[in-house]
Amino acid sequence: MYLDNVLLRNEKMLKDVMELHQNGEIPVNSWVINLDLIAKNCSELSKNAKINNLKTYIMSKQHNRNPYINSLAIKMGLNKVVAVDFQGALACRDYKIPLGHAGHLNQIPRNLVKEVVKLKPEVITVYNLEHAEWINDAAKKQGKIQNILIRVFNDNDSSFLGQEGGFHISDITPFINQIQSFTNIKLIGVTAFPCLKYNENLDDKIVPTSNVDAIYEAIDILKNNGIKVEHVNMPGNTSSSEMKLLKKLGATHVEPGNAILGTTPSNAFNPDLPEQTAICYLTEISHKYKDRYYAYGGGCYHTNYSDKMYAMIGKNWNQAKANGKVYYNHNIIQDIDYHMQFVPTNNQQIEIGDSVIGVYRTQMHMTRSYHVAVSGMSGDRPLKVHYILDNGRNPMDKDLNPVSRTTVIKDIKKLLKTY
Repeated sequence: MYLDNVLLRNEKMLKDVMELHQNGEIPVNSWVINLDLIAKNCSELSKNAKINNLKTYIMSKQHNRNPYINSLAIKMGLNKVVAVDFQGALACRDYKIPLGHAGHLNQIPRNLVKEVVKLKPEVITVYNLEHAEWINDAAKKQGKIQNILIRVFNDNDSSFLGQEGGFHISDITPFINQIQSFTNIKLIGVTAFPCLKYNENLDDKIVPTSNVDAIYEAIDILKNNGIKVEHVNMPGNTSSSEMKLLKKLGATHVEPGNAILGTTPSNAFNPDLPEQTAICYLTEISHKYKDRYYAYGGGCYHTNYSDKMYAMIGKNWNQAKANGKVYYNHNIIQDIDYHMQFVPTNNQQIEIGDSVIGVYRTQMHMTRSYHVAVSGMSGDRPLKVHYILDNGRNPMDKDLNPVSRTTVIKDIKKLLKTY
């Protein structure tokens, strides 16, 4: 599990986070981001992508489009950001971060198409004729040609419920014919999701899904219709270890996300991967009820790939280590995660106000947590807590007073000079 691996490889991160919280530098219900490790992970991903002649887009939803992470990832060699939804595109706009790919997995709403096209994404994925027409109209008004991809599937498609969409193989040629009169879009490639299987158990192998076959069929259809295929995007479960496989499968573009944070499924099982887990969840014990202790919630959108989950709890790291891992009863059914429930053993000493640190795979954009970027936890530079962002990416200081985005952008530019 992730916590075990962090304790094995990077205990200092947890110690630093606990001290910062007890000193009032980090608020409860915060996902804390180790920027030094983010930089190393991104450097590793960039290196392996370049070795395999793959271009990267940064999948930023997992870290709620955090501008510190996005900017540092680009500095370390990754390419532009992929906006999985229109909020991701607007985050790029707000923090002046280059947008590479939009429209996948969420299509762009009609009234926001012009705004996204204005951001000059390298490609926009479409699922239907209507979105292609709206993009064409927006590009025409802005005097540009917008490259597009189509998302495809076949009769054996592999998808997550609620995330289906795109063109069935049989609908591609009719679509090509329908867009012949569209003068301001250019169809240059294809995508599908997921292209690699998610390994949710220790012995699972990371292998291609049937969506890759759909991509191959689509490429043949595009070529037979005279379209030059320049872009083959294969997202899903992408890390350094999978770059060689993705290249072999024919990908030109890949979209690492959890690998940037070191929270791929593989990171739960294997402590020796090139990417290390670079985040943790920080909160605080609020109260006791019977034999259980409750901590402030808000960030309980998580996965651990094990039946049981734990956290480190204490007023300082020595106390937390003496307690050992405290059982986190995440199986209780809550409509709203107001609290986390912990069930200590008789030997584990917990007090109100203690720090609580867990390490899980998450989707930060699905939480109502704060996001706190910290540099210097490697010891290579001074320890610094940067501006805090809420779940709407509104910046604030350590006392949660608002600051301007311009102030954050200046801080990011200063930070990047140290890496």
